[in-house]
Amino acid sequence: MTGQSTADGAKLQLWDCGGTANQQWAVSTARDVVNPAANKCVDATGPSSANGTRLQLWTCTGGSNQKWTVPA
Repeated sequence: MTGQSTADGAKLQLWDCGGTANQQWAVSTARDVVNPAANKCVDATGPSSANGTRLQLWTCTGGSNQKWTVPA
């Protein structure tokens, strides 16, 4: 999370591992990717799943833009 912000809309970006709370994630049984420290979800901005869609931190809503699947 940019600047360790936990606000809705905080931008997510790749960064070297630092072991801080803003880099800790858990996958729920509902297929949400959650940051336990913020208790918020990875959220695709808008309804798109196209390449280049931006990701942000957002309050978990159960919406389809917060559901994730890892292919086998």
